[in-house]
Amino acid sequence: MSQEQNAAVESAPTGGNEPKVIKRYTNRKLYDTVESRYVTLEEIAEMIKAGSEVRIVDNRTKEDLTSVTLAQIIFEEEKKTSKMSLKTLRDLIRHGGERAQQFVEDTQAELRGRVEAVRQAAEQRMQTLITRGQQTSDRAKDLVSASQEAVAQFQRRLDERVRTAIEGVSSVSDLKRELSQISQRLDDLEKKLRDLGR
Repeated sequence: MSQEQNAAVESAPTGGNEPKVIKRYTNRKLYDTVESRYVTLEEIAEMIKAGSEVRIVDNRTKEDLTSVTLAQIIFEEEKKTSKMSLKTLRDLIRHGGERAQQFVEDTQAELRGRVEAVRQAAEQRMQTLITRGQQTSDRAKDLVSASQEAVAQFQRRLDERVRTAIEGVSSVSDLKRELSQISQRLDDLEKKLRDLGR
């Protein structure tokens, strides 16, 4: 590397898209040039998880060690959690970065597909519920309208029967009995209408 490149690495800004520069010393210590302190692999992993861009360089040779350090972080995390299958790890060794990139792309594509399927299912379910709600509302209106017409018709027939009964009944007790029956029928009909309205 030229002296200009060395100076650029040492004084790289961290704002915008520029990565934070971390120097790796021969004793394997890692030094954060922005915060002026030593950091661990775990802290670098946390920086990356938080969305920071980092660049690790050898302090003496200025060689870029970012890939090697990130692989070491993955190794350390895998020792703790064992999230990857042996097949995946073997494929990584056999095919190197290609396999890792393909794995990430496949996983992203699968997740995008699942998210899209869930979104479409939710939209379809909402449309079904809206349609059912509209159909239920229309049906309820039809039932209320039909019930009102039935009540009006029943009232007319009832009025006719009352007139006929009054004319045909010779005694007051017969009239009271028929009025009581009619009243009971009216109560039953009103109850049915209230139940339909709910």
